[in-house]
Amino acid sequence: RHWLEPLLEQLAAGGPEHSTVVMPTLDIIPEDDFTAYKTAHHHIGGFDWSLTFNWKEVAEKRNSSYVYPDPYPTPALSGGIFGIWRDFWDRSGGYDDKMGEWGGEHIEMSLRTWRCGGRIEVVPCSRIGHVFRQKNPYVVHTQTVIANTKRAALVWLDGDYLEKYYSQQPGARYIEAGDVSQRVALKKRLQCESMDWYIENVYPELKKEKVRGHR
Repeated sequence: RHWLEPLLEQLAAGGPEHSTVVMPTLDIIPEDDFTAYKTAHHHIGGFDWSLTFNWKEVAEKRNSSYVYPDPYPTPALSGGIFGIWRDFWDRSGGYDDKMGEWGGEHIEMSLRTWRCGGRIEVVPCSRIGHVFRQKNPYVVHTQTVIANTKRAALVWLDGDYLEKYYSQQPGARYIEAGDVSQRVALKKRLQCESMDWYIENVYPELKKEKVRGHR
């Protein structure tokens, strides 16, 4: 109950640019016992150099002045549960429609949102229960997931950062990811910030993520 209102309030508070994307807190519903609702902590979302999402540290550890339950910035979306203004969705490019099946789209959207004039915030007063399954109830083709993250990497990992992706995901070099020229053109048209900018201003913790073959 009342999960929607806090998201709408935060969207409205984002200003006339409509460039804030909001996420609820995802509480845990165990798949083997729907009555055992577990309240999630207020972590930020992040990813490693293979562009694999994971929950990272809690907001207070990242920002000592943070006061719960204020909304707080997160470097990455955990998936497709978020609120966004339609006009910002359209002008920021929407999902990469050349990605297939499942996986990678939330990392691509996170990089694009932050680097192209937007921001992503978690709204702790909005809580949604999510069934986290031990096994996907549908077929997930690993090569498609890697092709999706490769598309994101080719567009958004500037310079030497692309090699960090390949170091963590070496098989991606040999997987066909399709033409990304339209997404590169979108990035140029939106005058998006560099990966250096994103790391320095949004996700400095990424500097600490290990890269295979590097000490």
